[in-house]
Amino acid sequence: MPKDADSSVQLFRLCYQGCVQGVGFRPVVWHVARSCGLAGQVKNTAGGVEVLLWADEQQCQIFTQQVSALLPPQADIHRLDIEPVNDALTLEQISRQAFSIQPSSSGFQHTRMPADTATCPDCLQELFDPDNRRYRYPFINCTYCGPRYTVIRKLPYDRASTTLVGFPMCSACDEEYQNPEHRRFHAQTNVCPECGPRLWLENPQAESITPEDTFTFLAQRLRQGEIVALKGLGGFHLCCDARNETAVKCLRQRKGRPAKALALMLADTEAAKAHVELSSTEADYLSSPQAPILLCRKRSLHTIEAALSQQQLLAESIAPDSHELGIMLPYTPIHHLLMQAFGGPLVMTSGNPSGQLQVINNEDARKALAPLAGWLLLHDRPIERRIDDAVVRVVAGKALQVLRPGRGFAPLYLPLPAGFNPEVPVLALGGDLKNTLCLSDEQGLHMTPFIGDLAAPDAYQAHRQARIELQQECRADIASLACDAHPNYISTRQARSENSPPLAFVQHHHAHMASCLVDNAYPLNGPSVLALCLDGTGYGEDGSLWGGECLLGDYANYRRVGQVKPFPLPGGKQAILQPWRILASQLHQAGMDWSAARTVWSCLGDKPLDTITAMIDKGVNTPITSSMGRLFDAMAAALGCYAEGISYEGQAAIKLEQLAQSSDCQDVEPYTLQCQQNAQGLLQLEAAPLWYQLVDDLRASRPRCEIAVAFHLGVIRCLLDMVYRLGQMHPFQHVVLTGGVMQNRFLSERLEQGIAQLGYTPLCHQRVPCNDAGLSVGQAAVALARVQGQQQGEGEPNA
Repeated sequence: MPKDADSSVQLFRLCYQGCVQGVGFRPVVWHVARSCGLAGQVKNTAGGVEVLLWADEQQCQIFTQQVSALLPPQADIHRLDIEPVNDALTLEQISRQAFSIQPSSSGFQHTRMPADTATCPDCLQELFDPDNRRYRYPFINCTYCGPRYTVIRKLPYDRASTTLVGFPMCSACDEEYQNPEHRRFHAQTNVCPECGPRLWLENPQAESITPEDTFTFLAQRLRQGEIVALKGLGGFHLCCDARNETAVKCLRQRKGRPAKALALMLADTEAAKAHVELSSTEADYLSSPQAPILLCRKRSLHTIEAALSQQQLLAESIAPDSHELGIMLPYTPIHHLLMQAFGGPLVMTSGNPSGQLQVINNEDARKALAPLAGWLLLHDRPIERRIDDAVVRVVAGKALQVLRPGRGFAPLYLPLPAGFNPEVPVLALGGDLKNTLCLSDEQGLHMTPFIGDLAAPDAYQAHRQARIELQQECRADIASLACDAHPNYISTRQARSENSPPLAFVQHHHAHMASCLVDNAYPLNGPSVLALCLDGTGYGEDGSLWGGECLLGDYANYRRVGQVKPFPLPGGKQAILQPWRILASQLHQAGMDWSAARTVWSCLGDKPLDTITAMIDKGVNTPITSSMGRLFDAMAAALGCYAEGISYEGQAAIKLEQLAQSSDCQDVEPYTLQCQQNAQGLLQLEAAPLWYQLVDDLRASRPRCEIAVAFHLGVIRCLLDMVYRLGQMHPFQHVVLTGGVMQNRFLSERLEQGIAQLGYTPLCHQRVPCNDAGLSVGQAAVALARVQGQQQGEGEPNA
């Protein structure tokens, strides 16, 4: 403790910004100050955490170093400002004798919202300790784990600002809260059976059921094939026995999800290894505090059958189209108690009818989920914000890649790359599918969790609410409102309906490119990059549907230098839903005779191919596309994968990748796709030759998995040839890999390796999704770059 006689001691104000509320940061500060013998105080503020510290300069430096070294796992310091305090009143008020935690001060919010985290090992030990007062209490948490984002109503983070305000602490919890040596010191969400939320069970008639043990009762019902809706952290889950084919099919039928993969919850990493190939890196991510859904390769059937009995095998309909399973471990006390009672794998999918947002409150659950589930497990802790489970994967054996930004990984805060002006606030509205929003301010880029598809009921309201919350984090008026250039997007129409601020229309694939640049901290003034933007469809600047683009440029500008050779989509949206139409279009463009085609592809046998030809020739309802995703759909249809129709986005292409991943064939010769230059100087990926090779292979009864490999390798070889040729024509060193097609692991990992072998530096997505969930980050970066360019008098960017 500083002594008054020491003239070098002064009062310092330390202002911490970042993720420093709701993560146990203030208790760490308190312990460090006490261990250093320093006096002063710490409190939450609207801007983060403020420390007032009596110390000399060396003591202050040691203090900040120790705080940084002892940061709680979920804490992150974005900025630390230190200044001496000269205000006489403050100098008089701050104690020189002790260090204390003070009540929070309000004001304009400007700090990060903490994420929810999985139940920590210490709380788990207490949960299953019969001698602990929280034994089997389903809401146990502490300073370092449990709900945050989903219960905070506003910042600064205090109990009065959370949905736990209606649960005053009992004397025992308050004693822990006040005790500096306790794990729950200043834990705002501290609860116990005496003072905290309660759990109960209802049947579909909303009648409360009070079994002797709720979780034993539910486990019995799950073993009998029933479906349970349970309220978790950020919304409801629907669950059933993952080994019961009848139960899984019933869940699919009731939810309206006929084929899209369902997530699994397994007890621990050892249980996971029985069903998937799990590396040590993957096991670490799976059991991390974020506890995401991790996509892992399925174990081969013969190895599973050797390790498990027939009764332990997973239902075949859990992920019928994919070579991967999405698995997670229990991350709340409710999940742990249920998994312990059940003793096996559970399907754990979001609680909502297909096409709707996840249910988050009890009344909506009674209306929407009671028809889907035999039992509802409810509680009375309100969920302030909906958030889905995050979906991630490990690529190249080590790098984590986020595909859906959800619980634990969102909200996401990214530093602005070098060269950007942090004082220009920009709000980006994202796309219509997999929607997120993004705000830039002086702390960087703030991306919301995954909202969903804006066409879903209530999605627009969720989008507006997320926007309101984001704008509350901004200190100044929005300088630019960014949106997709597609004139018919819901988000774009919303932007157009507003008088201010100025709009920035960002081309879909330019946004994809920029989002990957931000993810890799690529500087604003860095040299131009080449971007391979491969996805389903995005509105192109020429009015056609892009999706297989080579863009050369930077944050503010781009030009198209390569593409998949454009082809018609007969029927427009109907072609996307019925891939046989895309196959027919490709065959027509390749000049193949219909009578020959019908002998090879039964899916075309009864189709009105002459009508399709007339539509294409006359340009009737046949938009033009250069989409790589649609090319994959055509090949999937050619191999009999959902040619007649798909039930979810990307289904046919996912099945095609599964075929390729299931092959153990070595030295497969790639199909021939040509890289040719058109009259306008664009390099084009021409697929026509492969269809004739495919006819020969199908007539020769070549295995479908070999064909799928040959197609993938052919696409990769042609793209690498395109990169090589463009490198001879334009100066660039970095190659961006972006767009939803990059979720295809077979394609993206080999493409990354090939680009590196060509001598270029591949830039891949990590924290920002490569799919449309990452568009908002790219839109914000492009709009910000344009605003700065205009301020500096640069030329007009791409519109």
